[in-house]
Amino acid sequence: MSTPDLKQFAEVLPAEGRLLLCTHRHPDPDGLGALVGVQQILADRFGLASDLVLEGRIRRAENVAMRRLLDIQSLPKGGVDPGLYRGLILVDSQPGFSHTHPPGGLPLLAVLDHHDGAEGPLDDRLEAPFQWVDSRYGATSTMVFDLLEEYAVIPSRRTATALFCGVRYDTHDLGLSPTDRDERAYFELLPQTDRKLLAAIDQPDLPREYFRQMALAIESCQVYGNALITLMGEVNSPEAVAEVADWFVRLEGQQWSLAGGACDGRYQVSLRTDLAGADAYPALRYILRGEGACGGHGRMAGGQVPLTDQPLEAVIEKIRARALKLFGAEDVEAVPLAGDPRKTRAGR
Repeated sequence: MSTPDLKQFAEVLPAEGRLLLCTHRHPDPDGLGALVGVQQILADRFGLASDLVLEGRIRRAENVAMRRLLDIQSLPKGGVDPGLYRGLILVDSQPGFSHTHPPGGLPLLAVLDHHDGAEGPLDDRLEAPFQWVDSRYGATSTMVFDLLEEYAVIPSRRTATALFCGVRYDTHDLGLSPTDRDERAYFELLPQTDRKLLAAIDQPDLPREYFRQMALAIESCQVYGNALITLMGEVNSPEAVAEVADWFVRLEGQQWSLAGGACDGRYQVSLRTDLAGADAYPALRYILRGEGACGGHGRMAGGQVPLTDQPLEAVIEKIRARALKLFGAEDVEAVPLAGDPRKTRAGR
């Protein structure tokens, strides 16, 4: 992977008109931060107005708070008139990802993303004049920070706060193998942020439904040696699945956390690992085995399986069986996370 000549970004932009900015469905802080950063670059450096399209509901409390407190306005996907725009820029995702469906009828001008993607020639998949995909970065927001520097744009307090949220959450406050660029972006953005907003975003009020969802996750979680598998039925949001995977990988002695839940006609799956040197993306790709699509980076990966051609129970059992094989736990007896492991051992 190599960084393209960032001056080429300017070459793909129109001289005038309005652009549309998009990210993946159910945007996270990195996608939101990257959108805000690109929007300021377009306005301050090139005099180009832009609108954001956010597809899918944002339901994780931190993400909801970030959008509200930073006043991140957007258009509904179905409300876009292609005739009003000159092109499209996609951040924190790539064309062809199952969770990414930008509005049609517009030329794709640029793609900025830090995720590993589907196999195959990069140019054939992206089909964009400006392509910057580099999984060595810990966050797409870091890439946008570099783009701000390239074009001598000083981030506003709002933009700095948005980009900082993107970097901090995707790298777990630099705890997940960040690059030198991620560290530089983190520490240079921090003094420019609104600290009160950061605190409000990091510790938002939680609805009662959040605790019901976590109770369901605890009841569903099974321990197989050093792996946790939490395959639930219906969940209230895709973000809940990622949050469960994040939460359970912190259990002492565990190295893998796989979580799943059905939402919006898809079975959402998230995989996390704290095993040194492990890569969650190829692991999840093996678990889904072509039945769904996934992407990932380092110790985190996510994907989904359509629930159109097979029942939910069948999808769950296939995922469980492949995960157990991958983790070498096919002959390991499951121990309920919420149960008493002493009683389980006594009953063997």
